[in-house]
Amino acid sequence: MRRKKKEQFGGVRVVSVVDDPTPPKKIYDPKHPDAGTDGYVEYPNVDVMKEMVEMITASRAYEANVTVLNSTKSMALKTLDIGKG
Repeated sequence: MRRKKKEQFGGVRVVSVVDDPTPPKKIYDPKHPDAGTDGYVEYPNVDVMKEMVEMITASRAYEANVTVLNSTKSMALKTLDIGKG
């Protein structure tokens, strides 16, 4: 018996990777072991609040898309049931 190949969906493709031009956060702490000669420590330029908002937005968009797909599937099945009667 031959198995059918699973259907492949579009998926996600990376078009390009771009460096963020935002400069790192500099905090004056001359006693820190990573401090430069000027006494400043460079921390990543990640804004935690912005990243959380973007993560929640992506999660809600995903949930909305799943709801749409489930509704479409339900309507298609109900349409098939009409034809049976």
